[in-house]
Amino acid sequence: MTPGPLKLDDADFWGNPARTRAEITAPLVDGGKEVLLYDAPAVVPIDARRNAPTQALRVATFKTLRERPFDSTAVIIVTDLVNNITSAALAIAPATRESEPPAPPSSVPMLSGIGTETFTIDLRSRLSLPWESGRYVARLVLGDQVSAGRMIELKATSSVVDPEVEKYKAEARSRTTVPALAPPPVEPFVSYRRDDKSPPLPEGLGINWQLPRVCSLDTGAACLLRGTFRLPVLKRHIVPPGPARPGTEALFAQLAGGVKSAPLPTAVVPITLVGTGSQVAVPAVWRLVVPVYDALDFSANQPRGVGTFTVDLRRLQAFDGIEQTWFLYAFSDAVLAGPMTVGLTRRPRTP
Repeated sequence: MTPGPLKLDDADFWGNPARTRAEITAPLVDGGKEVLLYDAPAVVPIDARRNAPTQALRVATFKTLRERPFDSTAVIIVTDLVNNITSAALAIAPATRESEPPAPPSSVPMLSGIGTETFTIDLRSRLSLPWESGRYVARLVLGDQVSAGRMIELKATSSVVDPEVEKYKAEARSRTTVPALAPPPVEPFVSYRRDDKSPPLPEGLGINWQLPRVCSLDTGAACLLRGTFRLPVLKRHIVPPGPARPGTEALFAQLAGGVKSAPLPTAVVPITLVGTGSQVAVPAVWRLVVPVYDALDFSANQPRGVGTFTVDLRRLQAFDGIEQTWFLYAFSDAVLAGPMTVGLTRRPRTP
């Protein structure tokens, strides 16, 4: 197994996470560049361990370390590759003393130079990972800074596997379960039709998206996110041709309701947006379910589909609650897009 950026063996994450710290840190400090490294065990034996510790190493100027404190701004993001579900949370648990007054501004003079800090992040406790076999990709985000993804497999290494249970799980994963489109297509605020303002399709797997750098919070103003994608499709998200079948009821009911003009998709693809703000770093998670209308590509191990979406972000809950700058990321399967930066503000008042 290829070692991660911290060159740790899997056992080190539980027994000796500092083993390579000096070796890794020294050249980074000498180089004088700000770096965010994140590492995780390739395999977590769920029958032998009770947590999933991962390691973060941050190298930054003392000014950056003070202005963007890790324990209140770092976000851990994990995508379940089996189910294409992305979860996010602050990497470090917030302080439990809610009544504690905020710390006064430090009077200590700002030091020049480069500093380092390290953190242990337990994925099981921070994201309530189900303690069962699964495959995940985990990333660490600090505003507009994002680490490389680390693939993690949770699996039992010594327990006896019940073949009937495994068969049941496999059948459940393959059974058609097509969710309704989210948000529902209600033009001009949400559309899944390609137009002359849509970004070009990615050549390979990926998401191409564009967004205004600054959006107004004034009444009636929109903040349109436009995107195109080429992404893997779960088999259970393929829409069988013909009338509604078991597992497609939600989609057919939606199309028969307020969005009758929308055609029947070939498949749907979940795309999760995760945003962390300059004022409120606690991540917001918005789950999109977007349609694929073209024929699927079955040439790879997993089907692939292409599609388009336009979404007014102001229609998403809590997006425009305050004036701040958002750092937005998009996730689907192992694909990451972002960061995309958008500032929310209001026009100056006039007499």
